[in-house]
Amino acid sequence: MVIQPSVSVLDMVAALDTAVARVPLTPDAALRIRTVSMVDGDDLAAQPDAITDAVLLVGVDGDTIIHWLHALVEPAQVAHRPIVILTKTDPPGIEAAAEKASVAVVVVDGRARWDRVLTTVQGLLDRGVVDDASGALAHAVDVDLVGLVGLIAHGTGGLVSIEDATSARVLAYSPSKGEADDLRVQTILGRAGPPAYLDLLRQWGVFDAIRRGGEVVDVPEHPDHGMRRRLVVGVHSRSGRHLGSIWVQEGVGPLTDDAPDVLRGAAAIAARILTREMQAPSTEGQLVQRLFGAHGGIDASSAGAYLRWSVDEPVAVVAIAAIGGDEAHHDDVIAAVGGSLRLHASAFAAAALTTVLDGRAYILLPATGSAAIIRWTRGLVTRFDGDPILAGAILRAAVVMPLAGLDEVPSGRAEVDRVLSATASDADPARVTTLAESRTAVLLGEILSVLSERDDLADPRLSTLVDYDAAHDGDLVSSVAAYLAAHGNVRDAARSVGIHANTLRYRIDRAQQLSGLRLDDADDRLLTEIGLAVRGRGESRATR
Repeated sequence: MVIQPSVSVLDMVAALDTAVARVPLTPDAALRIRTVSMVDGDDLAAQPDAITDAVLLVGVDGDTIIHWLHALVEPAQVAHRPIVILTKTDPPGIEAAAEKASVAVVVVDGRARWDRVLTTVQGLLDRGVVDDASGALAHAVDVDLVGLVGLIAHGTGGLVSIEDATSARVLAYSPSKGEADDLRVQTILGRAGPPAYLDLLRQWGVFDAIRRGGEVVDVPEHPDHGMRRRLVVGVHSRSGRHLGSIWVQEGVGPLTDDAPDVLRGAAAIAARILTREMQAPSTEGQLVQRLFGAHGGIDASSAGAYLRWSVDEPVAVVAIAAIGGDEAHHDDVIAAVGGSLRLHASAFAAAALTTVLDGRAYILLPATGSAAIIRWTRGLVTRFDGDPILAGAILRAAVVMPLAGLDEVPSGRAEVDRVLSATASDADPARVTTLAESRTAVLLGEILSVLSERDDLADPRLSTLVDYDAAHDGDLVSSVAAYLAAHGNVRDAARSVGIHANTLRYRIDRAQQLSGLRLDDADDRLLTEIGLAVRGRGESRATR
C-alpha cells in the first residue's frame, strides 16, 4: 500500500516564510495536509465535488470566500472539507467564518506569486515530513535542498536561499526570522529585486561570477538600498553546467569567519542534489510519470488511490512540445516552462496532473468538454509567445479525448506523441491539433518512417537520378518533384522552379531516359512521389 506523504499546516506556514502576511487563527499542531490545488471563483461557483486538503483561492473576492466558508458548515454542501485555505484577500469576518467551518486560514502577501506558493507547498508534500537539518556538511551526503539550507545557515550564521540557474526561482530557503532585507523578501515572494540594486550587482560582476562558478563573491552592504552584506557562489555540475546559486544574507549578527569555506562545500553538495533531482523526480512526480507509461507503468487502481482520481473518470491527455528556434535547446525550453504549465493547468482544473518526459510536457485533465479543453490549450500554448525563456521557439500541443479512464492514459500519450512527431516539420502547423485533424500527416509520416528504415524498398531508378545530379550538378530530381507536385502541368511546374517550360520538358524526358521511369504511368508516379518523400525526410533529419 502506498503511504501518501503529509505535512503539518504549521510546517507549511513556516516554509512559506515571508510570503505569509497573516494567520488569523493559530492552526492546530495536529492538522496535516496531503493534497493541494488552486481554485478560482468559477471553480467555487461550480461547487466542486472534491476539494483538496490545502486550497489556494486565486482571485476570489472576500464576499465569495465568506459565503463559501459558511456553506462548508453544512456537511451536505461539500464532499471533502479543506483543512486550510490560502488567500490574498483578508475580508472582515474571515476569522469567525473559518473558525465556525473548522478550516484554517493563511493570508498570503499580496505581492507573492501563486505559482511560487503552489510550488513551495507541493514541494513539501513531495518530500513528506522534513527532517531536522542539524549536523555537519561532512555528513550531508543524503540531505535534500531544504536540509542543506539549514546546514548552511547553521555554518554561516546567515539567511540562506538556493536559486535555480535562471535566478528566477528560489528552490529552497532558510527561515528569515524577521531579518530579511528587501532583496530576499522580493525573491521569496517570486518577484524581482529592486532594479537599481540588481543593476549594481551586474556592475560588480556578481552574476558573471555565479555563471563561472567556483568563486565565493562577497557583496558589501548597501545602506542606501537597505541591503545587507551577502555571500554568493554559483553551483555547477561536474561537466560545468550551471545549475543554480547559493546566497547567504547577513542577519542581525555577522557571518562566521569560515562562511566562504562552508559555501564552497555547500556548492559541491548542492550540485549533487540538483543533478540527482533532475534525474529522479519526487515520489508523486514519478508516480505521475508511470501513469503516463514511463518507468514500467503502474496499474490504474494504485495510481488513482494515491492521486485521489477516479479510475473510470473520462480524461483528456494534452502533450506540449517546442518547435522552431534552436532544436538543441527544446528539452531545456520544456523543462523551463514546466512549472508554469503546471500552474495554469491547476487553475483550469484543480485535479490536473502535469509531468515532463523526453522533452515534452504532458497534462492529464478531466474530460469536461472537448471545446473548452481545446480553447484552453490554444490559449496556453500561445500565452508564452515571445517569452525569452522559449529562446525563439513556440509551443505546440496535441490533444486526445475522451479516454475512458486512467487505464488508457499510456495509449493516450502514445497517440499525442504520434501527432506531434508526424507534424513537427510542418511549415505552418496548427498550434493545437488532434489525431483526427492530423491523420493524413500522422499515417504518411509513419509510413515514410518505416520505408526509410528499409533499404531494400528504395527504388533504384530514383537513386540513378540522385547519382546523376551529384555527378553532373544537375536538377533532374527537383524537376521531377516539381512536375509531380503540379500534377503533370508543365507550365505550373516550370514556374515553381523558375525555368522555361521547354527546359522542364527536356529535364523530364532526360530523367525518364536515364532511370526507366514512366511518369505517364500512375503507379510509377505514386512510387516516385513516395520515394521523393522518403528522401526528403532523410535530408531533413540530416540537417537537424
